[in-house]
Amino acid sequence: MKIRLKPNHHPLILLRAAHARVKTHSRLVTVVSVLLGIFLLIYGKTIFHVTREFLTHSNFNFNLCKRFHQMTHVETRRSAIPKNIHQVFLNVSNNRVEFFNEYEPYRRTWQDKNPGFKYILWNESMIEDLINTSYPSIAPLYKRYRNVWQARADIARYVVVHYMGGIYADIDITCRRSMNELFKEIGDKRVALNYTYNPFGIANDFFVASKNHEFMAHVLDGLQDADVLYFTPFLNSMFRTGPMYMLGRYLNYPHQEDIYFLQSSRLYISSERSNKSWHGVDGYIIAIIWNGVDSLQIISIILLIIFIVRLNKLLRIRAKLVKKSRKQVQFFDRRRMMPIIEEDAL
Repeated sequence: MKIRLKPNHHPLILLRAAHARVKTHSRLVTVVSVLLGIFLLIYGKTIFHVTREFLTHSNFNFNLCKRFHQMTHVETRRSAIPKNIHQVFLNVSNNRVEFFNEYEPYRRTWQDKNPGFKYILWNESMIEDLINTSYPSIAPLYKRYRNVWQARADIARYVVVHYMGGIYADIDITCRRSMNELFKEIGDKRVALNYTYNPFGIANDFFVASKNHEFMAHVLDGLQDADVLYFTPFLNSMFRTGPMYMLGRYLNYPHQEDIYFLQSSRLYISSERSNKSWHGVDGYIIAIIWNGVDSLQIISIILLIIFIVRLNKLLRIRAKLVKKSRKQVQFFDRRRMMPIIEEDAL
């Protein structure tokens, strides 16, 4: 028996109707429930982290977990950016050694154009010694990324800039102008970041911060919570330690007014040949979709899908009505005057 529901029906009637509908499709409900349970079991922590970090901006660790905050906010604003230039190279394979040698002229530009700066090229053993000595709470996470050199390189750059302060740049980036001009543009700010559109987030291949700055401590604070599972290796790199991780840290930072965003980093650096060897197939697909499809095309595709779904539903309803009408239409045989079923369409 079908119940025709109305808005003024008693809640018990609505519950009975819902129970009857669930009972009718019990097998489908069971399958969907099991799949949803598995999905939440695998990605529940990820959903919670993304919601907290990017949607609600409810950053708990800034107030409760200041493990690396060695300076107050006032002291941070008074500290100067030291003239240090940091670059990191983790030798993880023979191919990386060839890559290192290929970009030797790029590294030279940082020393040639900044004679008054201290240049430091960090290798793997130097990074491990620094983390084990000064950042022991990060050491287990750093070791857990043993086979993910991108994440280790990201953690390394955050650690060295927090530990010593100064400028960080990837070894495949060319310095075009003196960093003294960059310091003049920054003014009294103590952190300078650069937003990236390839594909999205805050770029971590070039940034500036003073020693023990509160924002860099804030970045180190969130590494443990960000260690969750995403859908593809590229998204793992982006959201765990990469540009999207930096964006999440910025969104949750309570003193965003202290951070300077470069109007055009191309005035100081050149990264046209920046290596994307860490991008897998999923990374290239995401980049193509992100850079090649604009918002209007996405909206058009969504509307087209909705139209196709609705049209399919209407056609199914029409087919049911035609089938029902064929059963109900009758006429009389002239000879026997007996009613028979008419099978012609309406």
